[in-house]
Amino acid sequence: MRILVLLLVFSSSLWAQGPYDINKNQNYTKFTALKKAGNNKEAFNVGFKLLDAFYTNTDLYFEVGISRAALSQEPIIGAQLIQTAYDMEPIYDRLAQSAIAYAFFAKDLPRAKQLLWEYSFYPHPPEDFKRSVTYLEGAVNYYKKTFTTSQVQQAQRMLDVYKAEASKNMMVFWEKFNPIYSASPKDIIQKGPEHYLKVLEPVKQQMDAGNFPVSYYNVALETLALITFWNNWQQAHVLIPELKLQFSNPKTAPMMKFKLYDILSKINEVNRNYEENITLAVIMRNELPQFTYSNSTLMLALNNQLFSLVQLERYKEAYKLAEGAQNFMNKVTNPDVKMMGYYNLSRALTYGGDKEKGLQYAEAGVNYMKQNGYEEHPQFGKTLLSNLQSLKFYKDNSVAIETNINSTDIIELYDYGLQLGMKKKYAEAVPFYEKAFKRQKPKVSETTGSQRTAQLDLFTKIGGNLIACLFESNQKEKIFSVMEELKANGLLASQDEIPTLSLSEIQHGLKADEALVYYVDVMRGNVNEGVYMAAVITKNDINYRYINTIGALMRVYVDRNTEIGAIEKAMAQRELRQPKYTVYRNLDEAGFNQYKKGDFVLLAELYRNFLNPNEGGEVREEYTDTAYRDYIANSFFIDMMSRIEPWFKGKKRIYIAADGVLHFLPFESFKNNKGRYLVEDYEIGYVPAGSTLITLRKRPKTNYEKNVLAFGDAKYQKRANPGRDLESAADIKRLELDVEESLQKNEPLDYAFATFSSEAMKYLKGAKDEVLAIKELVPKTDLRLDTQMTENEFKKMSREGALHHYRSIHLSSHAVTHPFVFDLSGIAFSVFSYPKDGEDGMLTVKEMAQLDIDTDFMFLSACQTGLGKLVPGDGVQGLNQAMLMAGANATLTTLWSVNDYGTSVYTKSLYYKIFQENKDYLTASTEVKREFIKGSYNKYVDLSSPQYWAPFIYTGK
Repeated sequence: MRILVLLLVFSSSLWAQGPYDINKNQNYTKFTALKKAGNNKEAFNVGFKLLDAFYTNTDLYFEVGISRAALSQEPIIGAQLIQTAYDMEPIYDRLAQSAIAYAFFAKDLPRAKQLLWEYSFYPHPPEDFKRSVTYLEGAVNYYKKTFTTSQVQQAQRMLDVYKAEASKNMMVFWEKFNPIYSASPKDIIQKGPEHYLKVLEPVKQQMDAGNFPVSYYNVALETLALITFWNNWQQAHVLIPELKLQFSNPKTAPMMKFKLYDILSKINEVNRNYEENITLAVIMRNELPQFTYSNSTLMLALNNQLFSLVQLERYKEAYKLAEGAQNFMNKVTNPDVKMMGYYNLSRALTYGGDKEKGLQYAEAGVNYMKQNGYEEHPQFGKTLLSNLQSLKFYKDNSVAIETNINSTDIIELYDYGLQLGMKKKYAEAVPFYEKAFKRQKPKVSETTGSQRTAQLDLFTKIGGNLIACLFESNQKEKIFSVMEELKANGLLASQDEIPTLSLSEIQHGLKADEALVYYVDVMRGNVNEGVYMAAVITKNDINYRYINTIGALMRVYVDRNTEIGAIEKAMAQRELRQPKYTVYRNLDEAGFNQYKKGDFVLLAELYRNFLNPNEGGEVREEYTDTAYRDYIANSFFIDMMSRIEPWFKGKKRIYIAADGVLHFLPFESFKNNKGRYLVEDYEIGYVPAGSTLITLRKRPKTNYEKNVLAFGDAKYQKRANPGRDLESAADIKRLELDVEESLQKNEPLDYAFATFSSEAMKYLKGAKDEVLAIKELVPKTDLRLDTQMTENEFKKMSREGALHHYRSIHLSSHAVTHPFVFDLSGIAFSVFSYPKDGEDGMLTVKEMAQLDIDTDFMFLSACQTGLGKLVPGDGVQGLNQAMLMAGANATLTTLWSVNDYGTSVYTKSLYYKIFQENKDYLTASTEVKREFIKGSYNKYVDLSSPQYWAPFIYTGK
């Protein structure tokens, strides 16, 4: 399965500029002859079909539009085609004049007014300007016979304004815009795109203020991106944020948006930003039918989505998408898009399970290429043949494996490792994975945001496969360093001064009665899940073993398959997608199958529901069977812990570095075969990585002036912003991009929060009682209540360094976690109808990570603060992670909402043990949990159930 990403991306435009030339197309020759002969009807019929293949050829749109506008039947369609041509290339004198004239023809005076204003920036020499005025006046005079008196007056005023403003606006073009617009490719490559983004900044400011055309700015940006990409693609990644901003700009014309999308998707592809490309493709596929005249544009977006899904090895999704796309292929006439379609459909179908159909498409692609004389195509001439060979190998492992350890292409090295691994040649696969892993590591540290997520995704896939092959080939001495690199990418990669520590350094920092447990998902990058490599590290030893969860837990999955389906349907409904999970009617059906993608996540959510049957304040009867809850708890212990527990002998404290969905589970709630919770035998803490644990322990100790800073008693008003309507997955993707843009501009996100919660949050009386109790219990405690419990106040204290003065910071409020718009995850302070002093009342994860905190202990007393987005290599980037990044040494967060009484008892008991009995944080938390289990606090309510004590998760030193 050799994947040559970069060459695939380059193929389309290179071929379009070379052998695939419209002037050599027979139908185009026929079209021009018919048009010249005045046969506009037939010319339109021939030319319109060409738009599918030449979907961004502005001259073709223009000429086809002229032909249609000359026909008496629906001439307005011709005007629309001409407008489309202008949208793609607005700085083109003939197109601009014609677009204005045909706007008058269509009596679309608002459009004519906008076009005249944009055209006033066009840099005419004096004589040319006079000619343009004459042309436009002639157009108005020609069409005004169909106007009303009012329309005639409006048109004249528009022309007068155009003539009055043109000289001033043309100077803006020459002085501010021309340096970028007239830059040569050589200059752009030598000076770099960063230089030209700075050149464009004054123009952008004018544009944002409404004083410069968005259309002109977008032309420059697209030109800059194209030239950079085709001449030095490594530089192009710096343009991604700006391209995304203009892609999301509602003032960007539709076909220009498509052109920005096209180049942006290419840049993303070579930078492995596959998740982002899926987001963009979903939006494009949703919007294109509203304005495109070309099936090939739709297939191009679909190709991008298919390619990215396969790269991410999300084969189920790719297969389903490919199934629906098969009939569509017959409508595509652009050769590059069609050949790319054969390539992507064949891979999606093959790896999704239909190998025969996949091979048919691979063979059809090769036949199409040969029949149409495209064997010399700069990429597909080789790639389609190579793809056919790879899929045949995938179907029949008897085909010889071709490898090249001297390759410098990461994907190719990874692919060689996969092929050798499928042959069970594990020792031979290791060098390929090792080289790919080493080459991919710097790419992770060099990127940020969604680009970093994409690089991490590949990094973790390579690492997981490398660990498995090292274990299978008995090279266990190499495993830990790979594990630590994978674990440390989240928190430590954000702090350049903190290195990844060696095994001996981590062991040196562990106490004799401590064990550190790593779980690494070695099936990441596979169509299955639920298999981990576990490592147990103690001061003097390290042991490894596979953890396969298809034993006791598979019985739970089968037993509760109906509830599993209901959970998935509810999740799918929230995320505006179709539900998908594996249906097993009995254990015989399940056999020895692994969990399919997403199944193990649902199993974890099932357990969480049994642990918390009162979600949302309502008792869900289907999850109140405590005996079955304990059965699941024992099943998790059997599959996840029982095989490694012998290595805990003599240990008092266990730190868990989880992976993926395991972050959502409280390990202390697992029950052993004697019916004891894990927390009854061990103190259970969590860490992102061993390097994190040891580094936090080495931080200098601070002599704090005060004990606790407690925020509570927030007031929550209903937001005045109505939010957005979410009706499809594309709407969610648009919202994601808008949120990302708002964060870049430091704008409030009230519109996004209102989208997911139209009503005011419920006042938490317990939160006020909680912080007041802390004040009474702990001396040197400061409170921020009511009007002081604001995001502005917390950030102000951060800026002034006041958050360095407190040993503990306690935030008691609501928390919001968003599994599919992660940037909205945060903790609520007081929320007002309108943003106050630029703040929306929600301290988001990204804002938290930028705070200046030097506290020993951070308690986020809010529902679900331990949840967050599953990010490859980062684990769950939840609120606790953000606080560790900001400077906290330890955090306590919650995995689900606990009632006021339970939280109050836990909090008061915890702070008493910390500040009155001088216990360390993890010991204090463990003792409180054990007392809950014993019933020590059952004065008014039975608090022994894990519902009340299990959600409190300690992370840190």
